Amino acid sequence: MTTRMKHLECEDNLPRDLIREILLRLPVRLLLQLKIVCRSWNSLISSPEFANHQLQRSTLTQPPPLLCWKVPKRAGDVMHCSSQSLILDRQHQPTTFGSHPADGKVIWGSCNGLLCLLQGYPFDTLTLLNPSTRSVSPSVPFECSHKCGKLVFFGFGYDILHDQYKFVMGCRGSSLITDSKVRSGAIVFIFGANPFWKTVDHPVFPYDIHGTSNGIFVSGTLNWIVYDPTISTSYEFEWFLLTFDLRTELFGRLRLPVTRSGYDFSEMPPLQLHNNCLSVCYPTPHMPIICTLWIMKEHGVETSWTKLLAIPFDVGISPYVSVASLYISQDHNLLALNQSDGNFFVYNLRQNQLVSRVPYEHFGACLFLCQESLVSPSHYCGLKTIQV
Repeated sequence: MTTRMKHLECEDNLPRDLIREILLRLPVRLLLQLKIVCRSWNSLISSPEFANHQLQRSTLTQPPPLLCWKVPKRAGDVMHCSSQSLILDRQHQPTTFGSHPADGKVIWGSCNGLLCLLQGYPFDTLTLLNPSTRSVSPSVPFECSHKCGKLVFFGFGYDILHDQYKFVMGCRGSSLITDSKVRSGAIVFIFGANPFWKTVDHPVFPYDIHGTSNGIFVSGTLNWIVYDPTISTSYEFEWFLLTFDLRTELFGRLRLPVTRSGYDFSEMPPLQLHNNCLSVCYPTPHMPIICTLWIMKEHGVETSWTKLLAIPFDVGISPYVSVASLYISQDHNLLALNQSDGNFFVYNLRQNQLVSRVPYEHFGACLFLCQESLVSPSHYCGLKTIQV
């Protein structure tokens, strides 16, 4: 009996539903290899329904995400590696990096295993890339003009109510500008078989964005840390979360766990994602701890902010660093980026000690967390996927 026939016989001996449940528990990289077992497995793993179920399961089990980056304004590829591999990075187990051609493109968002790439400035095209499957959608024209110049912020996320991926662009501080054309200039691009642009209202409260312009996607919303420029001084900043609900297409605001600056902390905390929860990491150089990490356990509930950890002095990390926490492994190792020198470090939360440092060669590049998924970047564009 041939190997091919054995495969078919093995499949026939198991119910299809059982095979599906077994496959859903496997990592994406292994699923891609198993597509060649037989036609029925290839058809099952390649289906949008299976991709959605695998995505839902991975959201619950929370496997280590990919770290993706692209150095802005440089020729080169989109790079990625496993966050877990950085924690385990040793001479005998070096980190493996993947790459995808992306000359002239910049990453401006991550959601459900897809990266949103923009090309040119003023922007020419939008493209979706799945770094796990190495598939990319054809580029779609960036046809909407704006009058904000470089004062723009971005976000990319998924509207589960309408089964749509959306790209959002707004003007920084536009609520302070009286020109009605600019003030109402927030735009949304809807990916789909017939993609289109639409304009949505800006919030009327004052805000401005300092630092990264990339929105963090969580629970159907995009989120940015902003501040109120009408009351900010050199010692106090009214920082808060600017939110955008992708279902209702409405902006809102939420309080952060700490809003005072000066002696409490020195600069705006970076916004990240931990286990599908928003997190902020406050640097505190004037206190006996380097930084504190807070998470919003229930998105939209301001009282759910909880202090998750604090890194003390005398652990081998300079107290005057800006820390961006990235991932906490099951064995309580925190992977973080020292934004002051651009290097990763691993800190064990139970032992309260620095485990290792990992050099990061692309200082200044924005990092994006990207879960591994089978979601097709072209499923929502109505065009054929391209393998890269």
